Amino acid sequence: MEGEDGDDLFAPEEPDAGPAGNGSDSFAPLPPWPVLVVDDDEEVHVMTRLVLGRLRYKDRALELLTARSAAEAEAILRRRDDIAVALVDIVMETDDAGLRLARCIRNEIANSDIRIILRTGQPGQAPVREVIVSYDINDYKSKTELTSEKLFITIVTGLRAYDNIRSAREAESASRLKSAFLAAMSHEIRTPMNGVLGMLELLGHSSLTAEQREMLETARDSAGTLLHIIDDILDFSKIEAGRMDIERQPLDIHALMEGVAETLAPAARKKGIALHLHICPTIPPSLLGDPVRLRQVLFNLAGNAVKFTERGHVAIRLERVAGAASKGLALRLTVTDTGIGIPDELKAKLFQPFTQADSSTSRRFGGTGLGLSITRRLAELMQGRIGLESQVGQGSTFWVELELEEGPGEGEESLSFPGLCVALRLSDPLLRQTLETYLTHVGAVVLNDDDRALPDITIADTASALSGPGKAILLVDGEAGRPAGVDYFLSRPVRRAALYRLLAKAQGLYAEEVAEPARPAPTAPPGRDAAAASGRLVLVAEDHRVNQMVISRQLALLGYACDMHSDGRSALAAWRQGGHALLLTDCNMPEMDGYELTSAIRAAEVAEGRQRLPIVALTANAMAGEDQRCINAGMDGFLSKPLDLKQLQECLERWGRRGEEPAAADDRLPDADFDPAMTLALFGCLDADARDFLATFVDSLQPLRDESLSALATGDLETARARIHALAGVAKNGGADPLGRLADRIEQALRAGDGAEASRLATALPDMVGRVISAIAQL
Repeated sequence: MEGEDGDDLFAPEEPDAGPAGNGSDSFAPLPPWPVLVVDDDEEVHVMTRLVLGRLRYKDRALELLTARSAAEAEAILRRRDDIAVALVDIVMETDDAGLRLARCIRNEIANSDIRIILRTGQPGQAPVREVIVSYDINDYKSKTELTSEKLFITIVTGLRAYDNIRSAREAESASRLKSAFLAAMSHEIRTPMNGVLGMLELLGHSSLTAEQREMLETARDSAGTLLHIIDDILDFSKIEAGRMDIERQPLDIHALMEGVAETLAPAARKKGIALHLHICPTIPPSLLGDPVRLRQVLFNLAGNAVKFTERGHVAIRLERVAGAASKGLALRLTVTDTGIGIPDELKAKLFQPFTQADSSTSRRFGGTGLGLSITRRLAELMQGRIGLESQVGQGSTFWVELELEEGPGEGEESLSFPGLCVALRLSDPLLRQTLETYLTHVGAVVLNDDDRALPDITIADTASALSGPGKAILLVDGEAGRPAGVDYFLSRPVRRAALYRLLAKAQGLYAEEVAEPARPAPTAPPGRDAAAASGRLVLVAEDHRVNQMVISRQLALLGYACDMHSDGRSALAAWRQGGHALLLTDCNMPEMDGYELTSAIRAAEVAEGRQRLPIVALTANAMAGEDQRCINAGMDGFLSKPLDLKQLQECLERWGRRGEEPAAADDRLPDADFDPAMTLALFGCLDADARDFLATFVDSLQPLRDESLSALATGDLETARARIHALAGVAKNGGADPLGRLADRIEQALRAGDGAEASRLATALPDMVGRVISAIAQL
């Protein structure tokens, strides 16, 4: 409702009230509504002033402006763009002067806001229907028809329409300004955070004493908390500005929820509260939705529950909702706690921004009061709904209901244990209920305490409860090691798949995992020449000194050398010298930004026949659409600051080390002719927009193939090389990597002047392009 959404992060402050509380002495009255009366009859002006002289709309009077010809009115309108309504006579200095003025207002002056009301004393001369159809006016009245009352109504109607248009335009302008401000603030705030978190991560890879490492972890936790607050504010503002997009892609709902629970488990254990997770076993793991926003919803709700609970437990449950669902599965996520509870009078306000239960809550627990507001907005954006039940001192239950479609992919590991007897010796009834559900789902028999049957397996939460025959499984906290004298142990919160694998191991149906070999220590970065020869030389364009230090040391830690430049122009000059496997560029730099640098490189590659350089953006701009803007600019990827080592390493493994790719032994290429992953990453699903993109991709491949083959046939190697280079870029960007690699090999032969080898390789082009087109047609 309007009242719930009324708080705006960037709304102007209310003016201070005057002594009497009505603010009458604290600000100036609003200006009058400008109304232009255009008529060559003086009597019309006199009567109009008499009728409208005392009219007020929204407590604002009218400013009546007078023009006695269309030319005089045009001069006024060119000086002022704030006129709300124009009453225009048709017949003045010419028979159609008013009509010409109306067209001038809309077309030449380009004022689409002013409400134009034509009136005439000769209605037959300009038929109503023709005027309404041919001219962009808002009303057309006969002078005899405009009595005092009807003129009053006509003006008020025009003012209302003008006010609505101007209000909408101002709101749109404010939204644009807000988006620009958010983009700038996102960059300015996250840039120093990139330096803080990056340096802390690098410091963690150095030799530290135990005391120093404890201080480092405290600093890292504090920086992470600050970044989370920044993200909350930016997320809320993105939603307010209409810039939050919801993705639709495959996700593993079980892994997502278990990951959130494991992340929150240390905080729960530190407070001495139990954290439970229960996922209905009949819910398929693969669904279609937005994993980032779903995780955010769950993390906000469960994180709040852990924060506001001092004793007892927090229980997270995902269950089916009874009844038919239009999109596949109706699901209900609930987070229940035994915390402080919420008074009835505050429940309605709790989902408003910057709101907590009372002022002492913020002092005691911290936080911005934005989490629940964001969660509510995200649930609504995902076409769901959210609610709560709570009693003071007894805890709260927050719930979110969503409809998600079942996604593609294989189901979870199919393990069943028909007839397996399991004794549960658990003191916690919630944990017992969850394990009973999981066990009976796979056919196991859960024994009661008075059951005389011998258990095959006993699961207990204390070592003292493990006695008697059968294998023993002990539930332990995540940080605990293997307990002495216990066959198997399972960490809490319980992952269902881990429970099933442990049962299988106990029965000898599942082999013990082989420990993963330790990864070798990071190699020292090579020298520049050696790095260029091995594909480990990275060109970096970054203007911020701290970010330069972080990125260069991160690259060194991963075994790469780099050429560092502070602006796009110097980076462009360095690229011309060659030897780089990858360009990492900031998007916002002086002299030449990352978009301009990318554009210059892509143009030079085509003009000079250079090999295509992978370009990945580095940006602190967290606004939606930034990744698509980078792709549209010709970049290959997008990394958001602050970077972590894993994120950077994955980027280097994908785009870097080109010099180390093994040469193909023959002309055969892999079977995967086309990978739709890039299309799905761009569009989220194969909807109409995605298929239009694929159709354009196919339409681009065919002429490039034909032009390349034609140029090779006529011996025009330069044209052939340019067309083949373009074909390689289009193929790789569209998801046809094998075709792109074939084109690269043809281009290499052409650059070496070996037309015969290029022609030999090109014989595979028609078949390869055909297979790509066929693969796309089958999607």
